[in-house]
Amino acid sequence: MTSKSRMTRLCAGIGTIATAVVVLSACGSSDSQSTAASGSAPAGLMKSGTLSVCTDPEYPPMEYLDNGNTAEPTGFDSDGARALGKLWGLDVKFVNVSFDGLIPALTAKRCDITWSALYISDERERVADGTAFMKTGPGLLVRTGDTSIKSTADLSGKTVAVQSGGANEQTLKDLSAKFTSEGKSGITIQAYPKTAETVAAVTNGKADALIETDVAIVDMVDKSNGKLVAVPGIFDAQLKFGVYTRKGSELTAATEKGITELVNNGTLRELATKYGLNPDSIVAP
Repeated sequence: MTSKSRMTRLCAGIGTIATAVVVLSACGSSDSQSTAASGSAPAGLMKSGTLSVCTDPEYPPMEYLDNGNTAEPTGFDSDGARALGKLWGLDVKFVNVSFDGLIPALTAKRCDITWSALYISDERERVADGTAFMKTGPGLLVRTGDTSIKSTADLSGKTVAVQSGGANEQTLKDLSAKFTSEGKSGITIQAYPKTAETVAAVTNGKADALIETDVAIVDMVDKSNGKLVAVPGIFDAQLKFGVYTRKGSELTAATEKGITELVNNGTLRELATKYGLNPDSIVAP
């Protein structure tokens, strides 16, 4: 995971969308040079026989590089894209892009779709079409053996570490304000610029817990050498991850149909289990 914020995806989309609007204005959204439907393959591809996928492979377990193989990222999203390509009888080519360049790369026709753990948001859907496939939201980690937090109410009076500047920090601020309005102790919020610092705060006893995106929690627990555990059910999964296509593209309807099939036939649930994610978080578009 990079030192940059990889978990503040909802808020980080603002700069991305502003850039995408510029790109969209310059390049237009027409798919006039795209392919026609052929066999199982839908219309709207940039190149016949190939599904190109924009990804930022630095967000395990959703997408990441294994053994330095930059051409073949692994993870839930990467395998999901491969499953969609197989459904359409296509080869899959990954285009590695920095996080803030994912939507601009899509609108600039560097790829057919973006499947890289992006939230569905109004800002993004102004310039691209999103197809939901997974519920997501904040998760909570505590030190192994600590059973003092079993519900949201138990966060009253606790110290919670968070990566600064994102939606998770705002969640804590809102919850703390709610506690104080009810005459309860608020939350002491420790905001850090890097995710690794939030982990250190909990393992070193400076914080009682840390809040992170639920899909990232899986990887953090795996890498903690048994020092951290997730506490389920503290926060609701109120957001959704989505696959993005260009605004008004012929691929949009085909992608929604394809994702629906991968949900209904159990493929995405199987991938969720494979990568340690909750299969019940999978949703149809």
